[in-house]
Amino acid sequence: MTKIIYFLPAIIFTAFYGFIIIVTGLPVLQLVYVGIALFIISGTLLCKKKFWGALLGIIPGGYLMYMRTIDTGQIINIELPLGIIVTVFYFICGIYVYVRNK
Repeated sequence: MTKIIYFLPAIIFTAFYGFIIIVTGLPVLQLVYVGIALFIISGTLLCKKKFWGALLGIIPGGYLMYMRTIDTGQIINIELPLGIIVTVFYFICGIYVYVRNK
């Protein structure tokens, strides 16, 4: 597994929110920046073979799953499946780094 894989959620979320900001000009919540920062820190720690860095990537996934419980008036509720995907991704990455270090 190449090390760029650990940064995949950070790349995807940055591209998505960057596109939203450029096209619509609407501001995004500061919590989005915190989530992207957590993804980047998590990827960096996983690259340095610290398996517990995956916990920092799981935090935004858990928040996305929590956001599904709040009615925000969206047409498509994508937070729950996206949160599950992000959480499982970082869980698998953490297990992979842990096993590789043993």
